[in-house]
Amino acid sequence: MAKIVVDFEISHGEEKRTEGNIVIVNIYPSKANLHEQVKKLIAGQFNCSDEIISIKQITMNA
Repeated sequence: MAKIVVDFEISHGEEKRTEGNIVIVNIYPSKANLHEQVKKLIAGQFNCSDEIISIKQITMNA
């Protein structure tokens, strides 16, 4: 497992966007679908669809 910091944006429509950073600890970066794992975790925390989330940057810390 790794600790990652994710810079993301949630688009709520043409006029409203939520930007932020989140720290995720229990994730497995060796899996091929890291972005999808991260989007699903953020969607769960914000109670929204993962389709409206865009990942700007992922930074990993050991």
